[in-house]
Amino acid sequence: MRRLITVSTLAAALATLPAASVLAQNAVTEVVGGLHSPRGLAIGPGGQLFVAQAGDATEAGSIIEVVNPMSRHPNVRTVVSGLPSVGDEGEFVGVDGISLLGNGVNGAIYGIMALSPQATGNAAFGRLFRVNMRGETETLANVGRVDFQWTADHSYLWQEFPDANPYGVLATPGHIYVTDAGANTLDEVLPDGTVQVLAYFPNTTLRDAVPTCVTKGPDGMLYVGTLALVDNFVFGHAATVYRVDPARTNPSDLSRVLSVATPWATGLWPINGCTFGADGNFYASQLFTNPDFTDPQGDVVKIPFTSPATHTFMTGGALAFPAGVAVGPNGTVFVSDGAAFVPAGRVVRITP
Repeated sequence: MRRLITVSTLAAALATLPAASVLAQNAVTEVVGGLHSPRGLAIGPGGQLFVAQAGDATEAGSIIEVVNPMSRHPNVRTVVSGLPSVGDEGEFVGVDGISLLGNGVNGAIYGIMALSPQATGNAAFGRLFRVNMRGETETLANVGRVDFQWTADHSYLWQEFPDANPYGVLATPGHIYVTDAGANTLDEVLPDGTVQVLAYFPNTTLRDAVPTCVTKGPDGMLYVGTLALVDNFVFGHAATVYRVDPARTNPSDLSRVLSVATPWATGLWPINGCTFGADGNFYASQLFTNPDFTDPQGDVVKIPFTSPATHTFMTGGALAFPAGVAVGPNGTVFVSDGAAFVPAGRVVRITP
């Protein structure tokens, strides 16, 4: 996620919700609190939750496991700790996105570190890594390093290049995808560690798109949510969910890279995390629905796969800067809340 800008510099009026929006007041229950910039979420085969914590001024980054997240007193254990974290003014970055692949002892968590070695001077930033259930980590590639160089080579695409900030990750059988919120790209990391740029997301009216998350749809396509932060401040709900057909990507063809992403859902508040549920609906956390940081009214939006213009806001704005979102087998929606600018983050569940 790009650094948030000061609201007073924009003085924008709130836009009304899209005509097809629905407000649904569901119960919001805290699962675990006292977290340090919680970001990505992933659900394990036993229904447990894995949570990425980017860290803050008091704690380094980590990944934790929350066992029995539906109970009143879930168990929490640390999978890996001591991950680098950097930031100021209430927003810290470190391990931002996570994705789970495989079951049981053979399962692995894939995590992506923010930024790049070029920007931070630290080789740990920008790397994609894998963690087994014993907490042993292995670096697979440094996506931030590659994307920073790619944007330097294509600096004509955007005035702020070179830049890189890998933020979201999706691991599927045979494929690992990463969204880079700084480079404005969707990447694939091959088994040998090669990083390929599959898609570039175009600039919005005022600023760049800032893709934050990627998930796989019922049709096998990839769906990428954007933050579009500045446009959201100025114009109201201006974020977009793009669809990318993996079969049509060609990293060696720049014209294809620049055109393969097509809008699927529009008119959304800034998207920080996204997933599809077993019910076929698309779910996305919205950083805020009111660009007044004293009352951000963050939410989770549900979008039917067959009706991308229908947006149901699930909590009535009861969240504060939410990030990762995951849907359990029974349809319970989990979201990491307080990803930035709050003293302590938490994971909550949303139920009717």
